[in-house]
Amino acid sequence: MPDPIRVALVGCGFQGRYHAANIAAHGRAELAVCCDIDEALATAVGDRHSAAATTDYQAVLDDATIDAVVIATTTNTHASLAIAAAAHGKHVLLEKPMALDVTECLAIEEAVATAGITMMIGYKFRFMQSAIAARHAVPEPLVLTAHTLYDYTQDTSSWVNDRSLSGGRVTSSMVHSVDLLRFLAGAEVTAVTAIGGNLAIEGLNDLDNVVATLQFDNGAVASLVHGTAGESDLLSVWSFQTAGRGVNATIHQHGRRVVIHDSSTDHPATATVDKIDDPFAAGMMELLDAFLEAIAAGGPASAGPRDGTMALLICQAIEAAVATGRSQHIESLPA
Repeated sequence: MPDPIRVALVGCGFQGRYHAANIAAHGRAELAVCCDIDEALATAVGDRHSAAATTDYQAVLDDATIDAVVIATTTNTHASLAIAAAAHGKHVLLEKPMALDVTECLAIEEAVATAGITMMIGYKFRFMQSAIAARHAVPEPLVLTAHTLYDYTQDTSSWVNDRSLSGGRVTSSMVHSVDLLRFLAGAEVTAVTAIGGNLAIEGLNDLDNVVATLQFDNGAVASLVHGTAGESDLLSVWSFQTAGRGVNATIHQHGRRVVIHDSSTDHPATATVDKIDDPFAAGMMELLDAFLEAIAAGGPASAGPRDGTMALLICQAIEAAVATGRSQHIESLPA
């Protein structure tokens, strides 16, 4: 694989602009082209980073000099774009959620395996200093919590509120929490229970708040709160805790800070901070770095396609638990 790795950005919206800046700044990558159905948007982002711009995704795929694509489009396009990229031998960094449903996720997995390319899913929280420190401090957690509440809003105009585009307002972001819980637990979810509903946003006609309990195959349990009931300065938008025997780690400030308490030491409390002012940027450069490293090494990436599939499977089981009022068993997937 050549160095630098030539990367095309597909989708130049909110998240795409972070990816563009990181690719352009990375020493082992070159932002070759920005692609978006909005030509003006593609041109603006391309000009900002001295990259070409296009609305023609097929031209990106046909360009033999492009090594990898970063896909940051609406969720309903993920499967078709990712499968096409794999068929053309392009490595793929795919934003979350992986797809609209598990069937699409499995189709992406098959395309990746057939093509032998590297795919990573955009679960940036795994790569934050706080998450890595928490997992190291608590290698055998017993109880975990995830707390993510956005500010209450009546704005239903965002594409995230259109289930046909995003896969559901709650699930579209809750996959982050589920993936990080799996990462911190070091185990797979076997069952979920949940309650919730359309509690805050009038006229949404979809879940906007949910409270769930997750059971892991190593015996750990987790509590997850996710929705739009209002942010808290104390808990922050992304707040997690992992607790084992005599030790716990609490991640807060949108994942940028962790406080570790170990009762066996003379100085039980320690803290580390990701020194990033913009919370949306936290973990993203590390995500890109891991993706490029996996490409260079010719090996699988973490979080990989199966991680993307499992996070969506669990979120959809949580939604089913809310809808039916019954616990949901998480079925094993074919290898």
